[in-house]
Amino acid sequence: MKLEAVAHYNNLSPKLRKELEEKIKGFGKAVRYKFDISKHNPDPVKYNGEVVWPNTYTLDPCVWNIVDPYETDVKAKSKKIAFVEETDNKGVPNRFRKIRVKAVEKGVLVLNVEDDIDHFYMAMALELNPKLKGGMFADPKAFQVVERIDEMADAKTKREERSARVKALAAAEALSKEELIAFVDAMQWDSGEPEDILRNKVEALAEESPVMFNDLVGSEQLKTRATIKQALDKQIITFDPVEWKFMWASNMQVITVLSPSETQTHIEKFAEWIKSNGDAGKKVFEKISGILKPVKQS
Repeated sequence: MKLEAVAHYNNLSPKLRKELEEKIKGFGKAVRYKFDISKHNPDPVKYNGEVVWPNTYTLDPCVWNIVDPYETDVKAKSKKIAFVEETDNKGVPNRFRKIRVKAVEKGVLVLNVEDDIDHFYMAMALELNPKLKGGMFADPKAFQVVERIDEMADAKTKREERSARVKALAAAEALSKEELIAFVDAMQWDSGEPEDILRNKVEALAEESPVMFNDLVGSEQLKTRATIKQALDKQIITFDPVEWKFMWASNMQVITVLSPSETQTHIEKFAEWIKSNGDAGKKVFEKISGILKPVKQS
């Protein structure tokens, strides 16, 4: 399998070929390419997970053209690219190898570019492919099905996620009972459940969504949302789900009418209204807080 110049295929300008080779050598021992080829698993039991992969995915086209930016001969700037697997007795290519990804690889093709020349050429072909996201020759009209995994960025992201998870779990475990109830109310869960069950739910959230957990546990929004939930539970305020309005339960006087939202709950919307309405929002919250036992924050 070659990506060297064969007949009228792969006649890259020396500068482009050198640039590609240096780029791939810079990846180190191996490079990974991720293929966006998974599909939602239609099985309601999800026996094989949330997504499924094709038994074998074949990247197409296997022969394509690029415009070589370094070619000095204007008439030769268009280059035909292909993996040449076989030629006839005159040296003309008559069979081409395709890039394939098997289901067991779960959409990630690992190429050992340091020790395997075929893998080296495969990486070159992928870098030249019109379906490589952000690639030098990416076709804006084609679905960018392939993406090179940036190992440094990937490592940084994973370390940040791991650090956020450690921080979130530590914060979840350190919550006092009062802080735990406040957090549960802010999430609009049933704070009447046993403490061990609530702690398990909160710690599970910290583990599964650490960034969101860390943002909420240390924010003023936690206090606001928890206070609103408690005020609703104690019938200090009431909410009309038809007209999306909050009212004082004692006299049904309207506090505010909100716009319905498909992405936010009524409590989240009301907390947002309190924050964004200056003195009016501040006075409403102070009145609610004055009637309730204040929700303490660490």
